[in-house]
Amino acid sequence: MTEPSLGVSLTVKLRLVSANSGRPRGGCTVSLWQCGAHGPAGRQVADASGWVSFGSVFPEAQAGHWPHVHFAVHSGGADGDGGCVLHTAQLALPGDACAKAYCAAQRRRLDGMSIGRDGCFTGGWALEIPSVTGDAARGLVATRTVGV
Repeated sequence: MTEPSLGVSLTVKLRLVSANSGRPRGGCTVSLWQCGAHGPAGRQVADASGWVSFGSVFPEAQAGHWPHVHFAVHSGGADGDGGCVLHTAQLALPGDACAKAYCAAQRRRLDGMSIGRDGCFTGGWALEIPSVTGDAARGLVATRTVGV
């Protein structure tokens, strides 16, 4: 069996906007993490346009869980306290992106799985799928607008 090829670059870009007005939510702190041995974590303050960008690697295919990354939006900014949690969710990475990122052994781990049956997405997976562009050689970029 071929060993999984790990290390496909993944950049996660989130744009925070007001769920009421659609205006940018700059100044909020975003925490991003993923489970597994290769899952880096990070924390950033959204710029005035509401954007944060995290460099990471594509999550491992784990039995029973669709590939995803977790994030939380906090009210606090750069002062370090983080403030209260405004929103917590996951980004369910789409199947076509997984096909680009995974070798054959990893793709087999997804056989029979679906995003809709993964208990991780209790808030509804359909609203947690980012747009993913790029390729495995140059890296993938996942982009999502998040209403807070």
